[in-house]
Amino acid sequence: MRLTFALALAALASARALAANVDVTSSYDMKAVSYSNLNLGTAPGTSNANLLESDARFGMAVKSIALPAPASDSTLDVGVLFHAIGVAGSSAAIAGPFARAAAYYPSVSFLPFFENAYVRVNRLWGLPLSATIGRQSYKLGSGLLLDDNGAGFTGVVLHSELPWAQMKADAFAFVDKDPVATSLGYNNNLMLYGGSLALPTDGLWQLNELVEDEQGNSIDYGCSGDATTVYGCQISKALRSFTSVRYAISYGDIFFDGEAALEKGTATPDGPTPAPGRISYNGNAEVARVKWKQPLYHTAGEGIAWLTLARGSGDKAGTPGTDEAFYPTHGSQYDGLERTGFGDFYGATPYSAMGGNYATTGSNVTRSGLPYGDSGITTVGGGYKFPSFRGFVLDGGYYLYMADQVASAAASRTLGMEWDAHLRYQIRDQFSILAGMAYFRAGAATDPNLGVAKMYTLEFKGRF
Repeated sequence: MRLTFALALAALASARALAANVDVTSSYDMKAVSYSNLNLGTAPGTSNANLLESDARFGMAVKSIALPAPASDSTLDVGVLFHAIGVAGSSAAIAGPFARAAAYYPSVSFLPFFENAYVRVNRLWGLPLSATIGRQSYKLGSGLLLDDNGAGFTGVVLHSELPWAQMKADAFAFVDKDPVATSLGYNNNLMLYGGSLALPTDGLWQLNELVEDEQGNSIDYGCSGDATTVYGCQISKALRSFTSVRYAISYGDIFFDGEAALEKGTATPDGPTPAPGRISYNGNAEVARVKWKQPLYHTAGEGIAWLTLARGSGDKAGTPGTDEAFYPTHGSQYDGLERTGFGDFYGATPYSAMGGNYATTGSNVTRSGLPYGDSGITTVGGGYKFPSFRGFVLDGGYYLYMADQVASAAASRTLGMEWDAHLRYQIRDQFSILAGMAYFRAGAATDPNLGVAKMYTLEFKGRF
């Protein structure tokens, strides 16, 4: 990392005269958020939080630096991007859900860290091939399998335009960590490698592959417990592979994006009293989004309606040697301290959601944020974005959440439902103001008393 940054600075300093352009970007996002009943229980006064969150970025990239012969057909890009995340104030201690999000980032004290520090060679060896080396942003497919979540990955990415049918291919290798295992005190490094192949037709087909190779210990929550952990098993040598197919198309006023994935792999039980046998992984997940232009009744205005369906497999209670719960370590989940899933408050992905996290002594929840014994999340949602009126845009949405697997066959699978609403005012692409609210009612699988949680947001964004 230090070497990459030193090379980036050297190239920035020496190649200004040869550079075709220099891009400078900056952004600032300030969000005041009020939460009630964060633990999704029935005592709403005991787990509230009022936060003032800040998210700032500043970056510079020198592009199209001409390289001397014999690489005259190649050019060089060098870029750095600083990212700072922090909470200016809180009326209560930060709850577990925020601690989980914070584990994904090098710093959440509003101290800048390097989201990007890279060197990119374009048209390597005169071929339609680029190589990006260093810390960089990366998302695989729709983010179902892999997303840096604004933290950046350190490694290498190769991108090529293939000579057949306008296909494009990526290959990548990153070194990172499992934030859950690291937060629990395990010595854990994570190798991430794989690639994607994109084929444009009427839409875009994409085949994605991700391999997660854990170089250390962690916990698997889908096997029989041992004496060293409250839930699950301590494991080592976990090797998981994820394969997905994605299809996206824009046809007239309709846009569709869908991705389906499979998870396979194995792990070895570890620790002073390891569980017997080996652990195998066998999960799957699907996500589909569709939106279309929808006129309002008896008006000339035209808004946008949308529907979404997402599902992740859960772990079956009767298979202690197999973990059927789909769970990529670095799927798209966070944007700073906020979740990016379905619903402003619950923020569900096919495998995780808002809630207490990390299985620790005295806890009754797992890494997914669901009650112990429940796993996998099915989400059905829909909503409407109204036409703009004097620069103001109103939108609303509804989500229903169900668990794929529950602790008891007789137990309810309903995790909850959520209503969201937003009012946005935007000045071109540079500045926007957003006021939002979310109302979440827990289902019987989350809280037998069907408690209510609320979230209010006032957000200011600037892009320069």
